[in-house]
Amino acid sequence: MKLGAWKVALRIARRDALRAKGRSALIVAMVALPVLGVTGADVVHRSGQLTPAERVERVVGGADALVTAYQPGRTVEQRPIAEDGARSVQPREGQPLTPEQQRGASAEPLTLVGQLLPPGSKLTAARSGPETGAGSPEGLVRTRTAEADLTEPVWRGRLDLVDGRAPGAPHEVAVTRPFLQRSGLAVGGTTTLKGMEQTAYTITGVVEHPDDLGRVELVGRPGELLDPLAAATPADRPAPGGSAAAGHSSWLVRLPAGAGLDWAKVQEFNAYGYTLTARAVALDPPPSGAVPYNRDQYRTEDPAAGNSTKVVVATVTGMALLEVALLAGPAFAVGARRSRRQLALLGAAGGSRAHVGAVVLGAGIVLGLAGAVVGVALGTAVVAALRPWIERIGGARFGHFAVPPLDLLAIAGIGLLTALLAAALPAVQAARRSVTAGLTGRDTVRAPSRATAVLGALLMAAGTLIALYGAGAQQHGTAVVSTFDARTLTVLGGSVLAELGLLACTPVLVAVIGRLARRLPLAPRLALRDAARHRSRTAPAVAAVMAAVAGAVAIGVYTASTDAQNRSAYRPQAPYGAVQLTSYADEAQLGLLRAEMEHEIAGLGPRADLAQAVYKWCPGCSSIVQPKGPVNWRRMAGPPRVLVGDATVLHNQFGLRDAAAEQALAAGKILVFDRGYFHDGKVVLQMRGGGGAPLKPGEIPKPDFQEIPVDAVLVDDPTAAGYGPALMSAAALPQLGLAAQTTGSVWLPATPPDRRAQQRAEAAALRFDRAAQLDVERGYEPKSDAPTLALGGFAGLVVLGAAGIATGLAAADSRQDQATLAAVGAPPRIRRTLAGLQCALIALLGAALGAVNGFVPAVGLLKSRASGFGAPALVISAPWGQLLLITLVLPVVAGLLAAALTSSRIPLARRIS
Repeated sequence: MKLGAWKVALRIARRDALRAKGRSALIVAMVALPVLGVTGADVVHRSGQLTPAERVERVVGGADALVTAYQPGRTVEQRPIAEDGARSVQPREGQPLTPEQQRGASAEPLTLVGQLLPPGSKLTAARSGPETGAGSPEGLVRTRTAEADLTEPVWRGRLDLVDGRAPGAPHEVAVTRPFLQRSGLAVGGTTTLKGMEQTAYTITGVVEHPDDLGRVELVGRPGELLDPLAAATPADRPAPGGSAAAGHSSWLVRLPAGAGLDWAKVQEFNAYGYTLTARAVALDPPPSGAVPYNRDQYRTEDPAAGNSTKVVVATVTGMALLEVALLAGPAFAVGARRSRRQLALLGAAGGSRAHVGAVVLGAGIVLGLAGAVVGVALGTAVVAALRPWIERIGGARFGHFAVPPLDLLAIAGIGLLTALLAAALPAVQAARRSVTAGLTGRDTVRAPSRATAVLGALLMAAGTLIALYGAGAQQHGTAVVSTFDARTLTVLGGSVLAELGLLACTPVLVAVIGRLARRLPLAPRLALRDAARHRSRTAPAVAAVMAAVAGAVAIGVYTASTDAQNRSAYRPQAPYGAVQLTSYADEAQLGLLRAEMEHEIAGLGPRADLAQAVYKWCPGCSSIVQPKGPVNWRRMAGPPRVLVGDATVLHNQFGLRDAAAEQALAAGKILVFDRGYFHDGKVVLQMRGGGGAPLKPGEIPKPDFQEIPVDAVLVDDPTAAGYGPALMSAAALPQLGLAAQTTGSVWLPATPPDRRAQQRAEAAALRFDRAAQLDVERGYEPKSDAPTLALGGFAGLVVLGAAGIATGLAAADSRQDQATLAAVGAPPRIRRTLAGLQCALIALLGAALGAVNGFVPAVGLLKSRASGFGAPALVISAPWGQLLLITLVLPVVAGLLAAALTSSRIPLARRIS
């Protein structure tokens, strides 16, 4: 076609679009929505990509460089920005230390750094302290600590003051916003630190790390926080996280006028075991080959490790665009049918089939271009409006607000291409329609292609077999595409092939269902026949519903099966509701800890003090005593051990109230709850250690492994056996040469304490013992089902939207038929009934096909996961509630909504006077 013909076709398409404003707005909205989402994601992604200047500013702030004592005395390799990658070089065996390494290991760091930098450089310590507990109304809040003089401009960009004022007086601090949120405090409030409860710190401002907005941190003035905190920590109790918690010593460097730092200076620092991030080097980095860190990086990094997210995003975007093409196709088809007389006149005036098809394709160009422009503009505007919220969710500030023109043009082009694909089939159908049929308003109904149906059935069967066979036959191995191996690609490829085959069968299925109409009442008969007659409008809507439901069902089945597997593998450690305190502190400290737990959590009930039997063969040498027998790991939550306690332990830890068992325990016998450890009225205790213990004069060496048979009583209770295999009293230990090691306490309240009370108790426990652990047995708790709920909600929207769109188009396309019904005396409700049944039919057929198709990828992936060495057994569980909601409830709701929103009044198409 010539350019002039395309101009005429586009002019006709523009006029038709303005004439049918409702249908045009619908198509524009369908194209704009995915374009809006992709545009927003691209703008967010590009805005989060920092330029070298922005990246180095978040490291050095307003300074010229940052020096870190990474590992003095060892050679270090780094990237131009050390925080993006640095490591120490392992010396070869027998290799002597270099002069730089010797000096780096022996010299005082601050002195060495000052000597290596240009004369006149000013150093500001960038000190980070350990994690500690800060007081709050709800208890202790775990927080990082640091020191900084926020009045100096050297911190801007690295640590920004965003609210309040900088600390300027003694005992004033600034905190991050997450600290305020977790503690319930506000600017102007006071807090204390663990070990320094006598000193109250006033919060004067709010700070943030631009690249870590979620950090919980308390920042004090230099010299007023970290040193007193270190002095308050006992020498035999290191800070939580060990010495590494405080990080390496670092200094921000401000150079004198005219001085500079280059890559050679960076390598000089590396030779001493220090890293140097210089602003000048970051803005003008050396070639990649000149960076030793990059030369060896291939050994430790997988080049395909970061591509999986891109593949997932591309797949989701492609599926969304496919949904748009399937949903917009019927709208273009109805537009072509409404314009069939105009198109026929074009053909009668000498236009070719290509001209007729160009007019329909022109509608795709006009409306697709409008939708793409609207989507790009709205996506950019939405990100700009929601920027603070997006940054907070992402955990980092944007470096700048990026609007990449090439990306946006590509996204708009994809939206335009989607509209063209949606208009392609209606254009071909319009071009094939005869001029006579268009002028008379009669359309011939063609039977669906049997070849296409057979091909679709073959594809569906082949895809199912490939997915299920490949899940077990293919082996896990090297990534083939991105990070996906051959097994995963086989399962996904077979699933996609099965779905494409089912899509090809959709027109035939619609036609087959239409044949059932003869046995139905008037309204259902008309609805089925209309759907079967206009398959070009019905089949894409059914396919869109099917595709969305298949994805939701696949994720739902996979998630439900995983949850069922995790539920079967879960092993409770105590009866439901039990509160377990684990602590190996001394008796005095443990007594205070127990009293604090009972104070923080009301209604705990009687306390049972727990211990475990240990074998001590020398001072400071001990091992845990274990019963001899096969370990049932399907029942046990941990390694078997012999617990020590009284009848209260039997009640609280094992959930048993048995008078005979309590008498046997008091008599010094061991209670055995697992039959596998009970043999001829005895249980054999195994003790390890003692073979290498020092001997006294005349002492006989002890064997390294001993077994002692002890009288026992069997309490055959599989549930109690999961909490522990055996229980004995403390009075029976000395005669066996054993001792009791206190491990904590357990309570069994009537109802489990709420999580807020548990949080307060945990914070209180850390005040007495930083290694204490508080657990509440709440049974198996499934993980968040947000992906399943989100996909189920998306599928529900697509079901309602696709069915509603197809129903509205059918109603607009069948006005003449409805006018005929009104003329022959059909009741007014027939229009509502037809709309409701048409909508329910599309939703029901698409949901049913999607539910069947969704099992293929789910079962394939589950089989793949269960086929590896040591993999759990295959468990397939269906989310029947979700399936019932999608396949039955939603179609009924869609039909009722369509009937309720459709007017009963049937307008006459023509009045003859």
